[in-house]
Amino acid sequence: MSQPTVSKAKTTYPLYSATWATSKPSCLIVGGGGGAGRHGVKNKISVFDFTDRSPTVEPCAEIDASEHDSVTCLANLGTKDGCVLFAGINDSEEERLAGKNESLKGFEVRFPRKAEGQGEISLLSKTALFTPPTGTGAKKEGYQRLVRLSPAQRTASGTPNKRIGAVASSLAGDENEIVVFSATSNKPENPKDVIQRIALHKGQEAHDLDILDQGDGKFQVTYCLDNDVYIQKVRWDFTKRQSVGKAEDRTHAYTIPLPDVGGKKGRSKIRCIRWLSPSHILLLVNKPNRTGAEVLVLRLYEQGKPGSIILRKKFPKRVQAAADMDVALLNADEDGAYQAVVAVAAIDISLSVLTINYRGRNLNTTSHFSSFATYYNVHELQMTKVVFSPFFKPESSQAKKPVPHYLRLGTTSLGNSISVETFEAYPSSSKPDSAYVLQSARSKAIADGAKYLVIAMVVAAIALMLQGLLGNGDSMTRNLIYSMRDISENAVAPAAILSDVKRAADLKNADSPVVKVQHRIRDLLHLHIHSVTASQSSSNPPTKALVIHHDPETDGTLSTEVHEGEHGVVEKHAEAKRWDELDAHAQQRWKQKLADAGMWTIEEGETILKGIFFSEAGALVGRVAAGVIG
Repeated sequence: MSQPTVSKAKTTYPLYSATWATSKPSCLIVGGGGGAGRHGVKNKISVFDFTDRSPTVEPCAEIDASEHDSVTCLANLGTKDGCVLFAGINDSEEERLAGKNESLKGFEVRFPRKAEGQGEISLLSKTALFTPPTGTGAKKEGYQRLVRLSPAQRTASGTPNKRIGAVASSLAGDENEIVVFSATSNKPENPKDVIQRIALHKGQEAHDLDILDQGDGKFQVTYCLDNDVYIQKVRWDFTKRQSVGKAEDRTHAYTIPLPDVGGKKGRSKIRCIRWLSPSHILLLVNKPNRTGAEVLVLRLYEQGKPGSIILRKKFPKRVQAAADMDVALLNADEDGAYQAVVAVAAIDISLSVLTINYRGRNLNTTSHFSSFATYYNVHELQMTKVVFSPFFKPESSQAKKPVPHYLRLGTTSLGNSISVETFEAYPSSSKPDSAYVLQSARSKAIADGAKYLVIAMVVAAIALMLQGLLGNGDSMTRNLIYSMRDISENAVAPAAILSDVKRAADLKNADSPVVKVQHRIRDLLHLHIHSVTASQSSSNPPTKALVIHHDPETDGTLSTEVHEGEHGVVEKHAEAKRWDELDAHAQQRWKQKLADAGMWTIEEGETILKGIFFSEAGALVGRVAAGVIG
């Protein structure tokens, strides 16, 4: 499998918002600008087409969106030739002070008809969904922070489902609110298309929100405040344009606990929220005083009962806080099981991609998080948005080999830059309704290696059976048995396949400034045991030395390299100590470093560490003794 490819683009203005077109998931629409007070930096919306995965992409459509304020948020509805774009853009300060702010703008986007042609963007509508604030400060400073639409649940060639949307205001003091509306036209009417208004408590504002589509006009809107998670159920008749049944009160699903008495001051805050399943919600949480970030899985129970955190993924210490998160739910199999891909942008301009599996309706549980990839120095300045392209169930293919399906991940920054990573997803099995999953080089190597190992074992068994039945028969029988033995003996072991794929992946990405491969100690030991074993037929078998480096410039990141001989390494780093030679404090410190780097877990025990040398001096962290890998 090829590694993710990276495409870059630039704008002339800082970026605050982004959305992938639902009708063409390779088109990324971005918006931002200098606002009302910064002359020379315009407020724009631009469209970029990343279909061909070129290293550098130019905009295929662009418009000056406003003279009065920047573009703060974006979402879109798919059309035949493009999309209807909803954008959050304030009107002028004079209009806002007069009590008129049509902050929800509708644009028509037409994609280019030819590969090298230009598209078009034009203003369609303006509408005001928020209740006009009464306070002067709220009128002047308030703006539309969020716009979110329910997911477009369709196949690549099907008809979009009817969708709802929600907008949330910010900096409106005690008058912030969330408005849920019917998103079936380019201009939602107030009050006809307003489904529900959610008034927030004084001084509160929604940091993020997400919508779950349960079919038949049933939806659930979840949103997060500083420390709380709420869920609002919605039932809407799109034909009659009215709510079904009595409006239910919002449900208080979770609260970040207060710190223990005598513990560290401050309280974690929720930054982002996304539905994982009807019973699970993902939360991105920043710890107080920029002391870290983590992703939590919130398990929901029966209505009226508070949810509980059942799983958490802590990021390395270098991630002092996170800026944004998005989640892509890949297609489900016949049991309703699917993979979710999670991307988190950190304030150190790194990007972490995780995967987590939902195990279907019957089990209604999730797997643990798995690290898929980590990218460093993605942009020159702070990242503002991270967003996945829609992933629709691929149409059935008659091809003998599995056809990859693409998932794109876009990030934007205050430095006017865009970065897009393209991943390949493959079916998890040969069944027609198989769920697609992302596969790293390591996971694919293990799967292929297991397959070849099974084949080798079957061949060896058949060879032994033939030898027992036929004994020392004629030469043709003996040749057949010897040939089958050769096949089984020469079958490539999973570790060797893993080594080859890793080496090829590292070479392919040697010039990439953003890709870092994460190795586990157990995998590294297996790799080089195989390497030495394979060379024992030589009269002078080489001695391998595995070195694990600590790079102070990357705040604790560990990386590895292999030396052909250990003698020079030992001479250069004579201060290195065996695991048993370290005191208890040093051992605990190194276990924490290895765990933070994803190289070792407490479940693996200390035995695996006893063959490793550790060094505090210079950039060297450790090395593996030749006796262990030999």
